[in-house]
Amino acid sequence: MPETPEDPRVELGRRLAEIRIRQSLTIQGLAAASELDPSNLRTIEKGQGNPRLATILKLAGVLEVDLVELFRGLDPYGLTGKDEPHPLSSFEASFWRPKDRIA
Repeated sequence: MPETPEDPRVELGRRLAEIRIRQSLTIQGLAAASELDPSNLRTIEKGQGNPRLATILKLAGVLEVDLVELFRGLDPYGLTGKDEPHPLSSFEASFWRPKDRIA
């Protein structure tokens, strides 16, 4: 039975927390430097909610890490509920206008 991928938001939060701790920052310190509310940062680090791209970019800038370090290997198919992606290949032919579909 294939293993269900972990929600990528949880892994992203874990990575942010690890980097923050490695740099000897508290949640309050990183929140202040990033102009975020500490409770918002806690939510992100726990993998809850859906942080805006601008927030992730700001955190990466403050922590001086490349976005690749934050996002490498995250599996979009770990998202659940309304965020779960449906690959284009799963849509029926009737979804496409005739001239849109090349293959």
